Order: sequence, then structure tokens, then C-alpha cells
Amino acid sequence: MADRVLIGIDNGGSETKCAVFSLDGRELAVASRRLPIEVPHPGWSERDAKRVWEMNVEAIREALSSAKVTGEQVAGVGLTGYGNGVCLVDENGEPTYKAVVSTDERADDICSEFAETGVERAIYPMTCQSTWAAQPAAMLVWFKRNMPEVLERTRWCLGIKDYIRFRLTGTFTTEMTEASSTCLLNLHTRSFDPAIFEALGIPELHRIMPPVCESCSAAGTISAEGAKETGLVEGTPVAAGYFDIDAAEFASGVADTETLCLIAGTWSINERLALEANTDYDKNKNTVTLGYRPGFFNVEESWPTSASNFDWFVSNLLAPGEESVSRSDLYAKCNAAVAALDPNESDVVFVPYLYGASYPSGADACFMGLTSYTTREHMLLAVYEGVCFSTLWNVHQLVGKDLTGRHVRLSGGVAKSHEWTQIMADVLGVPVETLANTELSAQGAAMSAGVAAGVYSDFDDAIAQAVRLGETVNPRPERVETYRRKFARYERALEALAVFGKE
Repeated sequence: MADRVLIGIDNGGSETKCAVFSLDGRELAVASRRLPIEVPHPGWSERDAKRVWEMNVEAIREALSSAKVTGEQVAGVGLTGYGNGVCLVDENGEPTYKAVVSTDERADDICSEFAETGVERAIYPMTCQSTWAAQPAAMLVWFKRNMPEVLERTRWCLGIKDYIRFRLTGTFTTEMTEASSTCLLNLHTRSFDPAIFEALGIPELHRIMPPVCESCSAAGTISAEGAKETGLVEGTPVAAGYFDIDAAEFASGVADTETLCLIAGTWSINERLALEANTDYDKNKNTVTLGYRPGFFNVEESWPTSASNFDWFVSNLLAPGEESVSRSDLYAKCNAAVAALDPNESDVVFVPYLYGASYPSGADACFMGLTSYTTREHMLLAVYEGVCFSTLWNVHQLVGKDLTGRHVRLSGGVAKSHEWTQIMADVLGVPVETLANTELSAQGAAMSAGVAAGVYSDFDDAIAQAVRLGETVNPRPERVETYRRKFARYERALEALAVFGKE
């Protein structure tokens, strides 16, 4: 029989990707499709669910073709994607409304109401998390108040990957990690809790929540219709899959409570596994969900303070006048310029809050410490440093300031740059390991399919066989001291912004 492969499908906020992996974790092919987000009103984010399915079909067929494999070689299919948002469907799986994306803000006032009236405090011991606008906990209340006719037609409240799983298999399910982020699941009983729905004022909507599967279980098999549309084979196991942050953690090989998983892409996602979850509302500091491994919680600190800030800088301050230079060459020039600079030469601070942050509340991005000596290259270095400083600030919220004995796995756009990874290691003061593959969320989904299909005996076997490490970058002692000083300056900049933002 030809070599078997695993498929991971990642439905993200900006694009859909289908990746094909060998059983030993090699990335054989990736196909992607973009579908613009519809914004019918300020703060709303929607897509046509059927068009999302069509994008999945195209990506699956292209990935199989690019990898030069057939559906018969696919041992299993796994799913991942952005958590939250809602995809409401009737008993036949027909959407009753557009698929709401996780960036939707229409229920923001409802979350404020939950906090002010004590609802959030009441459910916190069960959910271990605060509410935010795109969570089903808030979205379902919004629909009840504003579009009750949609809920009258709705049989199932799904996440986007749950809808894709239905189109592949014909079954209605969700999985544990995404369900745990909805603020509707009791993290201790691992079930949708009627008491939470009662507290939110939507007790009648408990009925629309689908059965919850363990993430590495087979949640169905490819149906005859799914096979016809995708080129996959009827009967192929489809794993329940993962929330994308959990999938990336799995594919990063994070298997204990001491290793940090840092994903420095568009967002700065910083997470770790924990054996316990905080249930005290007054000590609420991090986002807590269920971990990709049963028995663990996932603790997360995520802000939009990563490479998206660098892209803005390149597009607005570097790219003009460089029309003849390709984007990849421009990035290479940036890396070379940063590598040539001594960080002691400039104390310019960049706070990477172009797209928002949590501390200080309402603060905007800024450069501080500009002088007549400052060059464009100094500002570029400050962007690299600012992203790393923000990561360190978040890591401190996760585990405290002593990183002794911690292991770090880094992925995302920052990890593609050796120069940037080196600064990250210098700022953190510990070795940083990168990953060889680029589509980690899709790989984590594929690994879940491998466990579900029996290709791997368990989580540890999947990690041993499929996780592929890249380079290990060690901190430079002399630069560690430099960046301790510069990080203290960065923290003073945050305090200045706290004062500046007060009215």
C-alpha cells in the first residue's frame, strides 16, 4: 500500500488551509483559500457558511493533488479553527444565519452587563473565564434579544469547524477544547451546564448545544456526500479536533507544565498547560480553557501585539520607495539591518499596540525616546524588540518573572526570522526552540486524527513520531543584561501610557 498520510484542516479568521502530513510529521503540501469577512454593521464579522464549506472543498482537493496522494492514502482527517463565534443551523444542517466570526463585537455591551450585574462572577467558578463579545455565551443572548426568529429556526449551535465536520460526516458534534472556551461549559464536569444557561437568562437554549466529543476521538467518518465533494474516501475517520491554540500546542510538543508555547504570528499567543484552574473571580488574570490533553487545563495570555505591528511598519515606513523589492527580499533586508545594530546604541521604545492590548486599557501604540540621532533602522530594531518585550510581559502574567528551568517552543512569523528569534531568546533569557513546520494548527489537527485512527497509540506517541523541531537559539549573556535594562524602560513606557490615557 502507498504511504499513508494525515490531513489537518484549519479554518482561521483570515483563511482556510488544508495541509497534508506524512506520519512522521513532514509537511507535504498546503493549500489555502481566503474568503473576505462581511461587515454589514460596525463591529460585526460574518461569512456565508456554505461559501466557507466550498473553500474547504477546494483546499482539500488542491492539497491532495499537490501532495500527489489519493483519498485512499488518507488515514484520518482532523479539524481545527478559530474558537467561538457561532454557526447556527437547523435540524438538517442548513444555516439559519451567517457564520459569525470570532472577531465580532456586536455583543460587547452584553459582556459589560454580565460584569456589572454579577452574572460573570456567578458563573466564573464553573467557567474559569471572563466573557467576551464573540463567545457563544454572549452571542446567544444577543440573538435572543435582537433576532429571536433566528433561534426559533435553530437546532444546533456549532463552531465553524463543527459545521465543516458536519459537511464531511453528516454528524452534529463539537469537541472539548473549543467547547471549554464558550463560557457555557463547566470545566470541571466537562459538560454544558444548565446552571450557566440559567444564570445567563437563556435556559431554553441549552437544548441547541451539540454532543461534546473528546478531541482525539473519532467524531464520525467521511460520508458518501463528503467523499463525492472532496475526493476523500467514504469511511475515513474524522477526529473531533481542536481549538487552534490547542492544536498548535500539541504540534509544538508541549507535554508538561514547565514548557511554554509561544506563537508569535499576527497575534502574540502565549500558553502553558496547568493541572489546576483558578476559580476565584477576584484572582482572574489569564484565560483558562481545557488543555489538549485530558487532565490538564490550558492557561493563555494573548494580545494582538506581534508580527502584525511589524507588517504595518514595513508597509507604511519601509515599502514606499521599494516597489521593485519583493516582500521576502524586504524582510531579508530588515533582518540584516537589525542584525547589524548594537542594541546598546539606541533606547528607542516601541509599544506594539497598533491593534489593541489589555494593559494599560485603551492605550495606543507609540514610539518613545526619538532623538535627532534616531534612524529608520533604530526604529525597526525597536519594533523587533517591542514585540519581544510584549511577549515577556505576557509570559510574566502566565508564570511570574522567574523563568529558570522553563523550556520555550516558538512558532509563527517571528520564528521564521533567526534574528528575531535571537532577540526573543535574549529578552526571555532562556533557550528558544523553533519548529520545523509552519502550519502548526493544521498539524495538531492531523495529529489528533492520527490518535483517533490508531496511527499513534496516544498523545506522547504522536509527539515522538510527528513533532519536528527546528533550530535552538541560546541567549547571549551580554545581550540578556542589555535587554533587562531595556525591558525596564519598556515597562516605564507602559506606565507612562497609563497616565497618558487617563482623562
